[in-house]
Amino acid sequence: MVCPHCQNPIPDGSAFCNHCGMAPAGTPKKSRSPLFYVLVTLVVVILALCVFMRQTVGSKQADRVIAAVVHTPVILEDETQNVRAASWRAIPLNAPYNGTLDVNVNVARGNPLDVILVDASQLPTLQSNNWSNVLVNPNFSAAKMTTYHRTSPIDRGGYYLVLRDTSLGIFSQSATDVAIKATLNP
Repeated sequence: MVCPHCQNPIPDGSAFCNHCGMAPAGTPKKSRSPLFYVLVTLVVVILALCVFMRQTVGSKQADRVIAAVVHTPVILEDETQNVRAASWRAIPLNAPYNGTLDVNVNVARGNPLDVILVDASQLPTLQSNNWSNVLVNPNFSAAKMTTYHRTSPIDRGGYYLVLRDTSLGIFSQSATDVAIKATLNP
């Protein structure tokens, strides 16, 4: 066989010329493995699904779903709430996987609060104002606090972070502004 580029003789079936280093014109290119095409298709489908979720359910919810699937930290709540004097507020926290819940609560302005974490099944008991029968997670319970930080493992499921203002309103403020951040870590 003769190299088409430099016209020097090369052995039959050579991938490259021994003299010029060029590939002979008739050498077939190596084909990729079928597994390569399957992986590329899978990545494209996953990216398309992520874009679709962001467009339909919003970026915050899409980020939560993606974080739940790949078990990365998920911010369950990060906002400021207002609790009126002598009332309570239940903030829903949905844990998509078993992990460690990290809760920070800071009273920005107002009265000290009681903070508890309850299973979603306890909501009817809370609504009936039968506080003595509420089953509370003991790792997330505090009374009359202005700064609160707790970290403990929880199981997958629905919970409520309950903020309760037990002041009577005589020597207290009429409402309390409280900053809440709850993060679930794998």
